[in-house]
Amino acid sequence: MGRRSSKPFWARDYRKSAYNRQYYFKKKMQDKLASVGIMLLGGAVIFGWLFPSHNTTNNTNIDPISPKSASATIPSPERASVLGKSYLPDFDCSVNHSKDSIATMLCQNSEAAKHELIFDQSYYALRQIVGKDGWKALKQEVVSDDAEFAECLNPPTAPDDQRPPLADPTCYITHMDALTEKYKGRLTGAPLQEASRSIDQHIALQQDLINLGFLRGTSQADGVYGEGTRAAIIKWQKSRGDAVADGFLSDSDAERLSSQSALLASTAPVLRDTSSVAPVHPYEAVPAIHSDNDQSGSNALYYLIIFVVGIAALYAVAKIMQAKAYQAAWDAVSKEIFSQKLNLQISRAQKLTKDQYGTLQTEAWATEISYFMKTRIDGIINSGITNENLRQKLRASAINLIADLAAHPLPVNAGTAAYVSNPAVFDTRMNPFDYEQHCALILRNAGWDAHATQKSGDQGADVIAKKGNVRIVVQCKLYSGTVGNDAVQQAFAAQNFQGANGAIVATNSTFSQSARQVAATTGVILSHHTQLPTAAEEIYSRVNDLPFIP
Repeated sequence: MGRRSSKPFWARDYRKSAYNRQYYFKKKMQDKLASVGIMLLGGAVIFGWLFPSHNTTNNTNIDPISPKSASATIPSPERASVLGKSYLPDFDCSVNHSKDSIATMLCQNSEAAKHELIFDQSYYALRQIVGKDGWKALKQEVVSDDAEFAECLNPPTAPDDQRPPLADPTCYITHMDALTEKYKGRLTGAPLQEASRSIDQHIALQQDLINLGFLRGTSQADGVYGEGTRAAIIKWQKSRGDAVADGFLSDSDAERLSSQSALLASTAPVLRDTSSVAPVHPYEAVPAIHSDNDQSGSNALYYLIIFVVGIAALYAVAKIMQAKAYQAAWDAVSKEIFSQKLNLQISRAQKLTKDQYGTLQTEAWATEISYFMKTRIDGIINSGITNENLRQKLRASAINLIADLAAHPLPVNAGTAAYVSNPAVFDTRMNPFDYEQHCALILRNAGWDAHATQKSGDQGADVIAKKGNVRIVVQCKLYSGTVGNDAVQQAFAAQNFQGANGAIVATNSTFSQSARQVAATTGVILSHHTQLPTAAEEIYSRVNDLPFIP
């Protein structure tokens, strides 16, 4: 659910992390205090049941417990949407917006505010897809599109009128609907189904999440799916054992969520009307019990202290074991992420691209992070942690660490002077022959006797490397596009021509699907140039029948 602020959503700064240390420290302390209070209360109730005679002095002042005091209600899954409902924009209208014509108009015109909320559905769906790394670029894109709304401002007719121009709601709605279709066109599958629902349906589904306990009861169902609502949807999907918990409500998910909330409402206990019940006399409700043992009071206190200390000790042991399990799981997760740092850096550099208009495309990188989490991290977390809240916390921390490490730049020449190609320093601007020498240098630094061949007569072998009884050929492709299968075929031909034990195609870019298919058939290894030592060692281990540890 979107947090209210005095600014429109495209002007907000989303760089502040949701996982703030102070917030989690405070929440952790609150959880501990609540747990201790519940345990002490339970202990007192059990103790009172086991030792009902601990008070032997005077029972005449004990009042019977009213049946109404034990009543509990479950919030009715009442839908927030009604015919003719008035809508407000996704920012705080109580703040003075007199100098902002569009903001003033949105706070006064319900229909215009509704169309802005409709746009929010596509925008927040895209935010969930691109992830935190893509929020800034997406916001900048929306800000640039915001310039179109200047057409909707009508300046005052009188020359001396100093009032701000008035915004035309009809013009605003027209431009906003066009903007909605533009961003909605980038959605498919569950995100598209979600963005196609009405605002009232979104409000109703958020209320369902509140009724079911997945979204805090203090939250307001406003139809904006911010981080809180996304986290609640993921928690609900995981509680159902869904294979994909991506935070989106498809049509089938929405139907199941509404049905589940309706079922909860239908099975909620009906409050019993006790207004006509005859009052119970205090002596009948809790009869006085007298004892001749004057030491019962002190014995009761002794047993109570022992019980409380025992509960506190069990709680402390449980928390210590939970903390150790969490730390062990995090150590294993961070170790795996750090071991894959280079692969993540390469993948991020390959997946983050710009389209022909200069817009940053982050979908592929977000998908890659999800794939890495599913194949490498989720198994570690699930095997070491059973608490779902701790699992989510570990996943969030892991994703943050992945994003931070992957953002570290690969070696590049950052000089400000006129560029001069240098085989010792990789740069996408270097000439192809220097790139071949750079690949040879990488292998020499890894212990291989490697050298770049002449520019002609190499029969496809740009680099020849030797180590012991193993001889390999490398074809180096400095590309800005995708390397195709012809490079693989040339490398395989060079291997046969040179009588080598193996062949590698190294590039700074990516490989096409057909290239990977030919490589699988010929045994040629496809590699990023930074991974040349690993690829070469794989061939060396294979020739000498040695175990290969990547």
